[in-house]
Amino acid sequence: MLAPAPTGQGVPAPVVFTTDGLPPARRVEAWNAAFGALNAITVPNPDGDGVGTLCENRPLGAGMVLSVTRVSPTRFARDAARARRDWLDHWVLRVLRRGESRLRHPGFTARLGPGEPVLFSMHETWEAEWTEAEWVSLCISRDLHPQLSAGLGAMPPGPLRGAGAGLLADLMLALPRRLATAAAAEVPVLAEATRATIAACLLTGTPSPPAIATNLAKERVRQAIRRHIGSTRLTPERLAAAAGLSRSALYRLFEAEGGVAAHIRDLRLSLVHAALREPASAGSSIAEIAAAHGFPEPSAFSRAFRQAFGATPGEVRAAGLPGPAPPREPVAPAAPPSGMDGDFTVRLYGAPGR
Repeated sequence: MLAPAPTGQGVPAPVVFTTDGLPPARRVEAWNAAFGALNAITVPNPDGDGVGTLCENRPLGAGMVLSVTRVSPTRFARDAARARRDWLDHWVLRVLRRGESRLRHPGFTARLGPGEPVLFSMHETWEAEWTEAEWVSLCISRDLHPQLSAGLGAMPPGPLRGAGAGLLADLMLALPRRLATAAAAEVPVLAEATRATIAACLLTGTPSPPAIATNLAKERVRQAIRRHIGSTRLTPERLAAAAGLSRSALYRLFEAEGGVAAHIRDLRLSLVHAALREPASAGSSIAEIAAAHGFPEPSAFSRAFRQAFGATPGEVRAAGLPGPAPPREPVAPAAPPSGMDGDFTVRLYGAPGR
């Protein structure tokens, strides 16, 4: 159910999700209905009175969302199927206010307590176990600032150490209160201060310039792909020419994804999968949705889609979001407020119908 939160003058209302007003037996179901597309949620005692969550999300400039989350003892699990379906790849900086988390990501395993920041990307899978805890997360779109994204990409994911990381953690813990009471004209100041602090605290002196240069080239190609994802003229040859790279150099940039052609195909398929579950696309045929995302040939699209997701496009459209149906109470997050990056927020927090 929705809960109010303080807001500065002229600032859009936050998106808030809470299970606090539901019967205990309904809370985990509602929690998964809202966030199960991102990761499966399990709790040790699903019928306990203390089970549940409250998550408050505020826009912090284009491409950034600040969230404060409180949970009972909980386990989150994001598998490869979820990562492939939603294609979320935003950077996440997180620091606990209280409690403890045990994280298992492909690149690291960590046990974190209050004040210890961590960096990871949402394109990864993960397992996270929480005690009763509360934390602050900053989700940063890769498109926000290519140089920043390239620098973060050159860093190893995992816990952040040192004086700079500690200063960044202090800022993040103070930021929710400042953002909640800021006037609309002050929000860009907070956004730029946050971006500059991340760069200064994490990227000054490390990593090496060659690593940043390589990642910057990749980030720029990724942005070009997203801008032209529906064009049938989006080919590796054209991307290489536009980026001033050889075809082999372009392949090496996306070697971890199977090459740039595979990256484009997988992104297109994921975006179509998401569109098929959107109520806003109900008036469009499957062929029209596929063509809008760069698949002009229906039969080839259907084969690729089924191979990727193990279901036909029609079955995905008919089934909607996998998992239990949402309860009758309005437990899903509200639509993103005006001025927020709607696509990012909807895909991240699982708006109604997703």
